[in-house]
Amino acid sequence: MLRKKEFEKSDFLWRVSVAVTVVSGLFVVLVFTLLIVNYLQVQTADPINNLAIKELRDQYAAAPEQDAALAQRIRDLDLLTRRAFFTSQYHLRVGGILLLCGAVVFLISLKNMDRWRPEVPELKDRPPSEVEWLSYARSRQLITWTGVVLLAGGLLASYLTESVLASNTSGAPAGQTEAAATVATAEAPATAAATAEATGTATPPVPVATATDAPSWDAVLLNWPSLRGPGSLGVAHFTNAPTEWDVATGAGIKWKATIPKAGANSPVVWGNRLFLSGADSQTREVYCYDTETGDMVWQKALEAFPDSPVEPPDVTEETGYAAPTMVAHGEQVFAIYANGDVASFDFEGNLVWGRAIGMPENHYGHSSSLIAYDNLLYVQYDDSNDPRLMALDTATGKEVWAAKRKKISWSSPILAQTPMGPQVILCSEKDVDGYQALTGALAWTQECLDGEVAPSAAYANSIVFAANEYAMASAIRLSGTAEAVQSEIIWEFDELLPEVSSPVGDGERFYFGTVAGDLVCLNAETGETIYIEELGEGFYSSPVLVGDRIYVIDRDGTMFIVKAGPAFEVIASHSMGEPGFATPAYLDGRIYLRTPQNIYCIE
Repeated sequence: MLRKKEFEKSDFLWRVSVAVTVVSGLFVVLVFTLLIVNYLQVQTADPINNLAIKELRDQYAAAPEQDAALAQRIRDLDLLTRRAFFTSQYHLRVGGILLLCGAVVFLISLKNMDRWRPEVPELKDRPPSEVEWLSYARSRQLITWTGVVLLAGGLLASYLTESVLASNTSGAPAGQTEAAATVATAEAPATAAATAEATGTATPPVPVATATDAPSWDAVLLNWPSLRGPGSLGVAHFTNAPTEWDVATGAGIKWKATIPKAGANSPVVWGNRLFLSGADSQTREVYCYDTETGDMVWQKALEAFPDSPVEPPDVTEETGYAAPTMVAHGEQVFAIYANGDVASFDFEGNLVWGRAIGMPENHYGHSSSLIAYDNLLYVQYDDSNDPRLMALDTATGKEVWAAKRKKISWSSPILAQTPMGPQVILCSEKDVDGYQALTGALAWTQECLDGEVAPSAAYANSIVFAANEYAMASAIRLSGTAEAVQSEIIWEFDELLPEVSSPVGDGERFYFGTVAGDLVCLNAETGETIYIEELGEGFYSSPVLVGDRIYVIDRDGTMFIVKAGPAFEVIASHSMGEPGFATPAYLDGRIYLRTPQNIYCIE
């Protein structure tokens, strides 16, 4: 009679199963222990709300004069804490995956121990007692359920730790700019609806201006309507930006004006009007300057709209309440703030429309900038629970369409005029996605990013370039038709990567800066490294292509002008005497440059 297969023995495979069971069991216990320890450490030692940074900020605020060295210490320490946070989140994700895999291997190898060396019962006068068999069964169940408990506990610790980290970062201090370090905290105003209910007199703000027709793309190119210029691509239409000036003597400085409130946004320009936004926890404002004189033409504070949040959002001081750059479009200008309030003004300062789209759940604070095309205003709504790309009617503010996204990011959308038609291209924590600009249909997607993504994508000659620290830089070639867009990763690069600053392409090369101060140049077709040069004290601002030159300002406020091409050549460098974080605007023979407290016109 043939013996059943389950009673076949293999001493070798049994020994392998025993070894795997022991090793995987110890591995599960080790990973479980590390996750629990990590959870307890995060509860007792907040890795983001660093007391040392808080003490330095208090010291800076109390100083009678600006202390550049102290400000640099704050920025450097903040960078270290943010990197620690990114690393912690990465380890949590990996730990959870390893724990799950180890538990699966443990259970399979435990089962195989019986499979390859079964004990066939030897019948004597009577069978073994029921108590013995029951004890054996219970022992196996105990081992199995112990493994299940360890797995569940470890995964729960991983989840709870990530929740604690996210909660901690919601109010984390940082030291990017001196202006942000002295932002006052106060209660936000009640919504207009709540005020009306309480007093019986207040009413929501009523628009007093009307929208105008959408500008042509040619008109857009002649201005600096959004972050990094037309389409947010980092390429200037005019090629005659100045290369020589001196802030100390005033040579080449046409005018300088102060900015009332802090904001991490960059200047936008349309015609003879320059726009900025600023905010604190209590007030949200828009500023309009005359580009010829630097005089402030008007300053408007937003009232609360119906459904505006009563409480201010939790943001880091590095992000602040007015991080997104505005967009100027025809004779309208649009602004968005950390609490989700969006508003449009005409160039005379009259409110066209305003609405509250909801406060984004975002542990750093909303920072994605606005862009506009045709009659649509694009809002990259970075809400952790419901991330989406929204298209609002520029005339009314009403939602025209919304496209669901998988993940959020802290980057900003770009508008690329591709051979397949205009596309809105976004980066998330995992993907780069291209949407048809007018319909919102997803045209293509590539999973190639990781970490907490801040740099926006670059586009040139049908190639999209996206990069972020803790991931790979990827060049994505677009082809096909408007109805069937094809995307393909043609090369990757991981030697040095940007953390904040966005890349730019000139058609033959892509350029980007790092927080460490490196300027990197890659071949657009092959990904070959053309050069990597140590240039400044780290870049938050993004490089911009102006003709055959690259302009980029470092965190210390030194503007570097570099020859665009296959050989590294510094044309000039000029210190602004103040930190640099915003990307300047480049127009006909001029640069408009924002520092924490001032806006400069360089001519």
